[in-house]
Amino acid sequence: QIETGTPIDRFVVERLLGQGGMASVYLVRHQHLDSLHALVLSLSSSSLQDRLLREGKVQSRLRHRNIVAVTDVDSVG
Repeated sequence: QIETGTPIDRFVVERLLGQGGMASVYLVRHQHLDSLHALVLSLSSSSLQDRLLREGKVQSRLRHRNIVAVTDVDSVG
């Protein structure tokens, strides 16, 4: 688990929202925009990371009030 206040790229971790078998989801604050975001982190295999990137690309095209909007995908190494 990543501690509150830890910087990750352009975000700072606020708190853990949840964990599953594939990834952990954190509430993060964008350092420059001061906006809140959900950050999905996968620290497992590269094939799983590739899958999450593909899913993010597809989901970024979806617009619906019941679907969380994907605004960015990145691989931070």
